[in-house]
Amino acid sequence: MSYVAVARPAAGASLLVGVLLSVLGPLTAAPAHAVPESATELASTTTSAQEQSGRTSRLTAAERRVERSVERRERALSAMFAVAERHARIEQVRSDRLRALGYTGDLTALETILPLRGYRLSAGFGLAGPLWESTHTGLDFSAPSGTDLVAVADATVSEVADAGPYGLRTILTLEDGTDVWYCHQLVSLVSPGEAVEIGEVVGLVGSTGNSTGPHLHLEVHPAGGGATDPAAWLSSAGMTP
Repeated sequence: MSYVAVARPAAGASLLVGVLLSVLGPLTAAPAHAVPESATELASTTTSAQEQSGRTSRLTAAERRVERSVERRERALSAMFAVAERHARIEQVRSDRLRALGYTGDLTALETILPLRGYRLSAGFGLAGPLWESTHTGLDFSAPSGTDLVAVADATVSEVADAGPYGLRTILTLEDGTDVWYCHQLVSLVSPGEAVEIGEVVGLVGSTGNSTGPHLHLEVHPAGGGATDPAAWLSSAGMTP
């Protein structure tokens, strides 16, 4: 009988093989790189980041809207303050002008004044006689030639012209449509279409047209119609001539 001899590894070799197998086994099973987190966890992380980004974008958009709203309000307030300042300056100029004419009190509330200072009433409304072609349709204020004539109220100049017997005439149309005639002027200092404020100089006392001496012939025509008594009209506004 014959035998095949099989070589058995030495005890030390067996131990070495076991160690190698224990080391190589995990290395063979594992990939060469780290395993990433699961797809579900990755999707959850991505979604969370997107939501956070969306919230940030929405917050940023809301902040921009608030900023634009604040800017618009600031511009509107600035414009309002500018208008208020201009109005205050205009009111101050107006008050100074009326104060220089001798008016006192709350000058911002004053809407009608007399057409001149330093006068003497020389002829009333409705008189008749050889001095007039018909009844007297105005109120005459005698004053030195060259005396300032002022706007009795805020108005628009509707006419400046030679009006025959009325001489050089300026017509002011007030805001309510009333026409006020300044007649026999030496010179007019305004032009048709010009806006004038109460107390502004519009002309100078003269003696043009049918006149016996320098004076203002003042006529008042409500709504551009027939003449009314200027003394009564002025008195109704608190200005007794």
